[in-house]
Amino acid sequence: MAEYQIILLPKLDYYNWVSATKEYVLRYHANLTSELEVAGRHMYPNQVVTLVDAPQAYGRNVAAWFRQNYPEARLDIIEVLTPAELENTLSTRVSSDDRFGGSGKSFRLLWPTDYPKVNQSFGVNQHVYRRWGLPGHEGLDIRAPMRSGVYACASGTVYRIHDGSGSHPYGIHVRLRHQDGYRTIYAHLYRTLVAVGQHVKAWEQIGLANSTGNSTGSHLHLTLKKEGASASGMTNYPSDIIDPTPFLQFPEDETQLPGKSIVVEWEHDLCLVGVHGRADGPLLEPDFPVIRDARMEAVKLLSNAPPDNIKRLFKINKDMFVLVRLFAHFRDRKVSSADFVSWVEADVQQLYGKGVRYFEVHNEPNLQIEGWQHSWQDGHRFADWFLEVVERLKSHFPEALFGYPGLSPGHEIPGQRMDAWVFLQQSEAAALASDWIGCHCYWINDTDMMRPTGGLVYEEFRRIYPEKLLFITEFSNPFSEVSARSKGQQYVDYYRRLRNVKGLGAAFSFVLSASSNFPHEVWRGEDGQMSDIVQLVGNRNF
Repeated sequence: MAEYQIILLPKLDYYNWVSATKEYVLRYHANLTSELEVAGRHMYPNQVVTLVDAPQAYGRNVAAWFRQNYPEARLDIIEVLTPAELENTLSTRVSSDDRFGGSGKSFRLLWPTDYPKVNQSFGVNQHVYRRWGLPGHEGLDIRAPMRSGVYACASGTVYRIHDGSGSHPYGIHVRLRHQDGYRTIYAHLYRTLVAVGQHVKAWEQIGLANSTGNSTGSHLHLTLKKEGASASGMTNYPSDIIDPTPFLQFPEDETQLPGKSIVVEWEHDLCLVGVHGRADGPLLEPDFPVIRDARMEAVKLLSNAPPDNIKRLFKINKDMFVLVRLFAHFRDRKVSSADFVSWVEADVQQLYGKGVRYFEVHNEPNLQIEGWQHSWQDGHRFADWFLEVVERLKSHFPEALFGYPGLSPGHEIPGQRMDAWVFLQQSEAAALASDWIGCHCYWINDTDMMRPTGGLVYEEFRRIYPEKLLFITEFSNPFSEVSARSKGQQYVDYYRRLRNVKGLGAAFSFVLSASSNFPHEVWRGEDGQMSDIVQLVGNRNF
């Protein structure tokens, strides 16, 4: 999202350029670099790259370089000659609280979907679009799952509606005419909700998204035109097509999305305080006093837990929420969807009979030890596997709610882990079809707990899937040098932070107990001794 920003500055006279950004950096906490690769390689999802484009600053067309090498980057281009000009430009932005300089434009585009993500930027993939006589992609592809809302970017009049016939590449689409000769096109729709000649307001819903026409996967294609742009040399695209990116107001949070009134259904008003049960099997007798003393509101179990575990949990807390992870060993073997269902179905039957309804389908599927490169080669194949599993189980357990599993967070580790965000993007069909989504959040210190790559990973899931119920199915500080007391205080602070987050069902700390492998995360030892975490969580004031 917009709060993740890196400013790319010229190397020549670098520290004078840095000095020019001081006021702006203090206001918006942007990062600085003079290295193109650093700006591209270390981007968070949806980060903004602000390019200070001074003459001969980089020895190349830096905007074109980004669009070629990092096509999903959001570019904020500032054309200036000197550090003094940059300082004036940034000072104007700060004084008007206009972070990306959008308010100075006479024509602006509001965000047209409920999902703040660009799938394909303007001008990229020249090799694909040259067959149609275009210099590159002629618009923006914006995330919009099937039948989700599509909204007018600006007030205007509907001047054309196409029903998708005649193999039009845009499929079903709507065209609007705006002030000053601007026009917008909203393509690949499922259905239009307006009529020709109708005047619409900015953010008024005009259609539902789909993948009609020349499209792969549901999304919104947005094209912007300016009358006379091609003839005047304003653009090198035909038909007056121009780049909509500089005009588009990228949302900084959910309140800047048109569907900001989305309500995620959840039976509780609060995010529940939870713990992941024993890591490698059913709960044991010493686990129950821990759950009682820590005043747990939610417990996550593995599917091999006996029904008696459920009965004991309800004795501790009659309102205990129980979530179950469908569990099977995947290491170094291929597990088909049919195999998986055959292994877990009897366990699900028992737990379902005891009232359990929330089931997480597997765990960290982007890890090699959990099936990647054996049972599926990438996120696409996992999505197929997931959907087959859910289809098989749903027919027998119609009231069950099956969740997309938490991923191992972080970048690619060759041979061990596929990058979590890449895997999620590839397996989006599974995430969208799921009843809820799990995510994993890990950190090693207080600062990391508040980072988008640490304890706040869930915030990116919320931005990508604003309509989905989320569960943090695992979180912890696994660092061996941090004491259990410090971890316990972090967990209390974390639970408190999550308490009133809308659409977040429960957060499960990893892990209550384990026979091995997790000595720095367990809430109790194998001798039954409780760590300081239990007392601190149990003494919380909420």
